[in-house]
Amino acid sequence: MPIRSFRTDEGVTWQVWNVMPGRRDIPERRAGYDRRSPDPVIRYTGPERRTERDRRQPPAFLSPTLATGWLAFECPNEKRRLTPIPQQWEELPDAELARLCAEARPVPPLYPPPARPGAS
Repeated sequence: MPIRSFRTDEGVTWQVWNVMPGRRDIPERRAGYDRRSPDPVIRYTGPERRTERDRRQPPAFLSPTLATGWLAFECPNEKRRLTPIPQQWEELPDAELARLCAEARPVPPLYPPPARPGAS
């Protein structure tokens, strides 16, 4: 996942990278050994209850437009997303990245900003 930095004409420095949800090419940390206990008292001996090999589901909250990935833009006080990911975005000049950033949709903050002391 390449990360690029660029500065807009207003002097704001942004970082941009691509996000690909549900990637399966990253090996799972628990793969490679059987975590089940060999102890016959603890070991489950009933029938296999799983119906699928991989039970993990893609996040249900992703809209269809985000399911194929997006460019994430981030500066110190704002985040934005752009879909679809432009071809060869890693090689675009900074001015073109700034234009794409202006087109990107703002992402609402995950958590509200902390209240400042003394503010009512």
